[in-house]
This record gives sequence, C-alpha cells and structure tokens, in this order.
Amino acid sequence: MIRVATWNVNSIRQRLDHVLRFLGEWGPDILLLQETKVEDGLFPGAAFAENGYTTAFSGQKTWNGVAMISKLPLEEISEELPGGMRWPEKRILCATAAGIRIGNVYVPNGGSSGDSFASKLAFLDSLDRVLASVPADMPFLLAGDFNVAPAEDDVHDPEALDGSVCFHPEERLRVGRMLSAGAVDLFRRFHPSGKAYSWWDYRELSFQRNRGMRLDLMLASPALAARAESCEIVREARKWQKPSDHAPVLAAFESVEQSAVLVLEQTR
Repeated sequence: MIRVATWNVNSIRQRLDHVLRFLGEWGPDILLLQETKVEDGLFPGAAFAENGYTTAFSGQKTWNGVAMISKLPLEEISEELPGGMRWPEKRILCATAAGIRIGNVYVPNGGSSGDSFASKLAFLDSLDRVLASVPADMPFLLAGDFNVAPAEDDVHDPEALDGSVCFHPEERLRVGRMLSAGAVDLFRRFHPSGKAYSWWDYRELSFQRNRGMRLDLMLASPALAARAESCEIVREARKWQKPSDHAPVLAAFESVEQSAVLVLEQTR
C-alpha cells in the first residue's frame, strides 16, 4: 500500500512539529505541502532527514511554496507539470515515486483583485490542460490546495457563498471540466455525498461551528483511481494547538506489486 497526503500547512517553520507529528501518527509514505512560506535555503530538511525522509521543495520568502516529504525515492523532480505547465510563483512541484507521477499544486486564492482572480482562472485552465494531456493509463495524481470548493456539499452555506471567491461559478466550472474529462475526485469517490470540509477560517469559531469549505483536492487519473483504497480528511490535525487553517487529506493506493498480483489472479 502507498499512502499519499496533501496539506496546506500555512508555514512549515511555524508548524514543523505538527508536520512531524502527522508523519509519526498517520504514516503517509509521501506528504505534499503547500504554503510553506520559506526560501529553499531555510527549508528545515534536516528535521525530516533525521526521521528517514527525503525532501524536495520549491519556495519563496513570505508567500507560496510547495514541498514533498517522502519515505520513498523521489525521481524526475521538476517545477513543471505534464504538458509543460510552469508558473512564475512557487506553486508547482512534480515528482515520480513508486511509479506514480505526482503533481503538487497551490492554486492562487484569487481574492485580492480582479487581476488576481483572472490569474487564478488562468491557473485552473492550465491544470485542465495538464489533466487532458495525461494518458488514461498513466498513474497520475494532481493534489494540493485548489482554493476551490467543487460542489454544494463542499461548503457550509452554498446559497450565501455562491459567487464568492473559492465558490465562484467560474472556478467550479473549471474543476467540473477536469472531472468531466476523466479526473477522479478521490474523496468524493469514497464519500459521494454529505457535507465535508478541509478548511475552516480562524475567525468566528468556524471550526467549532463546522463552517468550512473543502478546498484541498486529490484528483487522480483513471489508472490511479482504480488502485485507490481510501481517501479521508484528517480533521484531528485541525484540533491541535495553533493549527493550520487546513486539515490534511490522506489517500491510500494499492502498490504496483499489489496491482500486478491482482491482475495475475484475475487472469488465471
């Protein structure tokens, strides 16, 4: 089994203990981080190396930043997604592990201005093209903080939030296109209905009142989705002292070896 998690940690240096705790308690083989908020020279890679993890990261001062923490070798590390997608800010990191090509993304929030929202839509359009370029038989995972809640069950009050940033029709349209083209929303594969959130505002007791949004997504190619065994939001991490405003999302997949055995058994 291969376990992959994604988490907008909202500053790796402020929440290093949280990340190490999550690795120890939940044991993902690969952890994708967003909003690390640190330049590469200051990334705390030694703390992970001491615990047997390899790291890859792409960061910048104060804002943005993505990283991968892995028990498994990371190969073909790139700041470019399939199809050649790059971005001027540090929002993309791609690598291969255990035969899975993994894209770690931090989509712009889009809320500060009209130009910012247009940039967010352009980013989502590019992700749509990335997924369209991936062969259906390629094990590919695109995961991270999408800053988009795809459907009404992914927000606490869809009527009040309709048209707002992260639940705007233009944003949902673009994620919907990704799903219509064959990408599989792993969380909704295992939980097709019911309210579920991965982000809660720090203000107004939003977590305590469970007024959130599901912004952290794991989109899998059909080939990888066929190997998925589970996908859960780890709400427990949002209860920790001085937490990120996001909770991790954790998915489990059959390993390539498990898949090969299953195919062999089916053909006997």
